[in-house]
Amino acid sequence: MNDVIVGLVAVILYFVIGFIAGYYIMSVYFNRRFFRAAERCQEENSFEPLVDEMREVS
Repeated sequence: MNDVIVGLVAVILYFVIGFIAGYYIMSVYFNRRFFRAAERCQEENSFEPLVDEMREVS
């Protein structure tokens, strides 16, 4: 019975770690992506690069 409990704790722990790591990686990726789009908007004085970026994501 202890083996089952240890296994379930390990699975839950790995799931939580994976979820947090995935969230962090995706957050960093999209922050950088939209920051670059915002810089292009500033350079071109237009919202078109941001609209194009949103179109790609969706």
